[in-house]
Amino acid sequence: MLVNLTSIEEIGTLPIFAKVPRDLIEQTITKEMLHSFNDEDVIFRRGAEPKNLVVLLHGNVSIYVENTFLVHRAAPAIIGEQAFIDETTHSATVKAQGYVKALVIPRSAVDHLMLDTTFVRNLLKTVSCKLRESTEERALRYYNEKLLLSEFRAHLSLEIADSLLNSGIDYGKPRYVEDAVILLSDIRSFTDHSARMSPEEIANQLSPYLSKVVDIIHEHDGLVDKFIGDAVLAVWGFIPNKNKVKQAFDCATEMVRAASAMCFGDAPISIGVGLNVGKVFMGNVGSDGKRQFTVLGMPVNLAARFESKAKELGAPIVMGEAFYDLLPDEMKELLAKYPDQPIKGDRPQTLYTHTLTISE
Repeated sequence: MLVNLTSIEEIGTLPIFAKVPRDLIEQTITKEMLHSFNDEDVIFRRGAEPKNLVVLLHGNVSIYVENTFLVHRAAPAIIGEQAFIDETTHSATVKAQGYVKALVIPRSAVDHLMLDTTFVRNLLKTVSCKLRESTEERALRYYNEKLLLSEFRAHLSLEIADSLLNSGIDYGKPRYVEDAVILLSDIRSFTDHSARMSPEEIANQLSPYLSKVVDIIHEHDGLVDKFIGDAVLAVWGFIPNKNKVKQAFDCATEMVRAASAMCFGDAPISIGVGLNVGKVFMGNVGSDGKRQFTVLGMPVNLAARFESKAKELGAPIVMGEAFYDLLPDEMKELLAKYPDQPIKGDRPQTLYTHTLTISE
């Protein structure tokens, strides 16, 4: 919109001056109040005292808080009115977006205009429209955030998720974690059983098991990194936790017991669990089109190798020496030692197994 202020009548067509007495406009508005701004010119800054009320006549402005963009405003929008109404400083920075022409009304003139109830009512209508627009935008943003948070919370327990959100910690920020704990579990003979089942049967029988496993991991403050078919990868260490090794051990034990009480392919579920600890990369990887939280590193690979040794060693839970060394002494007493075990892709290692009974 472009307004050529050549007469009082034309000024009166602006929404802010609708039905305002002509003599009041003649007393307060002059052509000297017309100003032009170039692209990126700052019209006023956040925290500044309100010296002018700005009425856009042509062009658009961008509004920021710190470096965060909030919204665009276009002619004939009013800018800066809240600081006059609240009698406080400006809450945002306003910059010209391209060429902008505006009516810049100084504070003395604004104070005079605000003695008129019609002008004040027009000003309140402007604020009301902005509040309504803000409410609609906030509702849409909250809806989108709810979808994102539901995805976020699918990885973590509600308590841990809320703790991260309240603390402001970016759990997805790429980082190295020196002593991350890795758990990888897998259903024994899954391929053989699933070959005799329809896709619907596989989904119907696998979903309750995965749901139960996720609940157990969350109860022990673990993060569910991903499902790999029937396998589950979980991790501890994305936030500081002195008890993470014990928690992972207890989690593995409970997972084995819970699985044995469920069925897949008309047979009780038997799982193998590999446990390991070490330095890993942890965080979001990918592009704007597709991004995913993941855990990478040799300790993750070794956890998978340990899990694959479970059947060979006749135990549902297998761990490496690094994990064993961090366990409390009372837990170490439950484990059997297997020195010099060949590990695919790595040197022979000492492994430890936990052969628990379901009635424990």
